Amino acid sequence: MNVTEPRWKTVMTKVLNLLGVAASLILITSISFEALTNATFSGETIYTRIQLGVCLYFLLDFLLLLVTARDRWRFFSRNFILILLSVPYAWLVDYFAFDFSSETLYVIHFLPIVRGGIALAVLVKMVVSNRISGLFIVYLALFFAISYFQTLIFYVFEARVNPLVKSYPDALWWASMTVTTVGSNIIPVTTIGKICTAVLAVVGMTTFPIFTAYITALVHNFNEREKKRVRP
Repeated sequence: MNVTEPRWKTVMTKVLNLLGVAASLILITSISFEALTNATFSGETIYTRIQLGVCLYFLLDFLLLLVTARDRWRFFSRNFILILLSVPYAWLVDYFAFDFSSETLYVIHFLPIVRGGIALAVLVKMVVSNRISGLFIVYLALFFAISYFQTLIFYVFEARVNPLVKSYPDALWWASMTVTTVGSNIIPVTTIGKICTAVLAVVGMTTFPIFTAYITALVHNFNEREKKRVRP
């Protein structure tokens, strides 16, 4: 039996998810600034402090949703992953002086951003009434997000050792050629760079067919509506 949620709870959930997306965009902006200004491996960075504040919001967000949930235990068990994605790992590593390589720590930086991606998926599901369109928007956002993050990681790790990666536009060229599976003249020399290349190729091969299927479905639905309109 489906029970309709109170309007105030639905509105609150939408607002929290919208703020979650905004918080994730703040993280993306700060980590992009550090990557593009070559400040990523220069000790304590502004991203570490920003991540702490954003992750505290994510934890507060989870607590509010848990308190207002109809079945709290079920909500906690189904959304426990949100807690793991809301931990300010960069700040904790810096505060407790854990011995991680700067490369490993940089990759860990991206985990809380995934929390914003989940918030976006939930928000789209609540706002967009058409299920197919909602899924397409989520897939589109994930495609661009993963591709962008891959360019940042590739640029940070390859720019220091790969003579073919002199600037961020070189990383964009590598990404555009790799994601379309055409192949790029930029060959990665680091382990992380090779992993990024493999991941981006897989993303391209699995995502582009979804775009094709969605467009085909739109054309089919349009043709069906036109047939019904002109049918006597």
